[in-house]
This record gives sequence, C-alpha cells and structure tokens, in this order.
Amino acid sequence: MTQLPQTIDVNGIALDRLDAPEDIACWSGAFDGGEITLLIEPADEPSAQALDAAVGAIADFDELRTVAEQFLVTELGGDRWDLPAGQRALLTRQPAPFDEPEVVVWQDGTWMIRFAESPLAIAEEYGIGVLFAGRTPVSVEDLSDADEA
Repeated sequence: MTQLPQTIDVNGIALDRLDAPEDIACWSGAFDGGEITLLIEPADEPSAQALDAAVGAIADFDELRTVAEQFLVTELGGDRWDLPAGQRALLTRQPAPFDEPEVVVWQDGTWMIRFAESPLAIAEEYGIGVLFAGRTPVSVEDLSDADEA
C-alpha cells in the first residue's frame, strides 16, 4: 500500500487523517457551517469522484443542508417511519430539529449529510442522515443501529 497523505486539501479546507482501522482511510475537517469526512474503504487516496462530491457538497452546503432538513421533515412525518405523535410534532419546529451537520463522502462519490444532534428518538446516539445522489436526496439513513453488524 502506498503512503497515504496526512492532510488533503479540498477547495481550501484542510482535511486531516484520522486514526482508523487498517482497512479504512479517513480524513476530516471543518468548514463554515459544518464538518466533512472522507471515508475511503479499502484504505487508499480519495478518488476523483469522492473529491468532486466533497467540493460540491461544501460549495453548496447551506442550500443542501436546507434540502436535507426538508427531506427529513417530509419523510419522517410520513407513515413509513411510524413516529409517535409527540415525535412528529417536533418536526414542525422552526428551524428544523436537526443540528451539527457533517458531510460524509465515500470513495465512489456517494455522500450524505449526517445530523449528529436531534431531539428525535430515531437520531439517538449517532444522529440521522440523508443520502444524496448528486444534489438530490434519495433516502433517510437510520443510524440508530450502527453498532449492530
């Protein structure tokens, strides 16, 4: 395996390599409005697709965060997630009840916005995410069972 860089620059944002299991390479950094993590498995330098996705997510972050919040409000308010009435009522809050956003990008260029903080029970411990295809939200990522393998 080649020596992986300790720091990667993504449009002027320095992402520092984090300690991770040997088969994963992970870089993370903060930008105005959130954090970004590149999660590369198997461990390697980020692909062009991953870097392009990261650049796009950072460049349009405020808009994409709003899109993700609206998507969560709509999806979680529907019958599929079967949230109790008290939890659904939280979705009517302004601003939306999602905070501490983090962009997570994988090697193939897929990515999500994960909200680490929310009063919703479904977001306990690891938050809740919205998976994107390009600039379009496609699914809610329930991270509540992240420890189960």
